[in-house]
Amino acid sequence: MTATNDKQIHTARCLCGAITLEARGSVSNTAICHCDMCKRASGAAFVHWITFMAEDFTVIKGELAFYRSGEKSKRGYCRDCGSSLTFHFPGTVDIAIGCMDRPADYPGTKHIWTTRQVRHVNIVDDLPRFEKE
Repeated sequence: MTATNDKQIHTARCLCGAITLEARGSVSNTAICHCDMCKRASGAAFVHWITFMAEDFTVIKGELAFYRSGEKSKRGYCRDCGSSLTFHFPGTVDIAIGCMDRPADYPGTKHIWTTRQVRHVNIVDDLPRFEKE
């Protein structure tokens, strides 16, 4: 994360480097999601998302491919390497922390959809937990 003109710049990339993402401004939310769709889309037990306002998000290199995952949502990924990168909902874009250039800058603030949590994965933090969104 860097700062330019009092706006933070957040950057992320896919595994192969074909896509580079940028978000400017403040992070509006960070959540660790345990829902079935996030698990299936990522192949992981959960996904840590960082939320930005849609107008602050830009693809600065490459082109995202999309999968429509809900009536109002779509997921962005790299068609070359398959990296799951973004979740788009009206007005916001979530970026997966795993593709951020500086993931340690974005601590989680809560767990969501814990009713779907993989039970053998022991989460030992003190973050608030929500059964649904």
